[in-house]
Amino acid sequence: MIKAVIFDMDGTMLDTEHIKEGGLKHAGEDLNVKIDDQTLTQIRGTNNKRLKEILGNKFEGLDVEKLLKTREKYVEKYFENNPIEPKKGLLELLDFLKNNDYKMAVASSSNLEVIKKYLKKVGVVDYFDIIMGGDIVTKRKTRPGDLFKMYRTIKFI
Repeated sequence: MIKAVIFDMDGTMLDTEHIKEGGLKHAGEDLNVKIDDQTLTQIRGTNNKRLKEILGNKFEGLDVEKLLKTREKYVEKYFENNPIEPKKGLLELLDFLKNNDYKMAVASSSNLEVIKKYLKKVGVVDYFDIIMGGDIVTKRKTRPGDLFKMYRTIKFI
């Protein structure tokens, strides 16, 4: 029997992934680096540590910290002027799960602060029992066995 549901955030719960990727392309242009769709596919779903590693290896001499700060400013400015859109059916799904006593978590490669900010802006942060960001885990979420062990360890289930 299912007791808990773990959600990803960017591109799954919230329509934010394409904005972040656009911000990365924009930041690349500012630093004279072309970040193409193949590169975006390679870094999609990674945390900033892994992203720095990949881009640092791909673009010799790139100031990855500056790239990420430029992207962050782009994304912040975008969401100051535009709403963060939940994916279709998200609110109904969260209501159903809450009303049926499921535990809920978010496991995202985004930083914890960003996750909470976005979920608050959409009005859904209080649905979740646990929120885990890419800046506070050592293993990527694409390793579900490790993620399950982590949640069992912290007595989520």
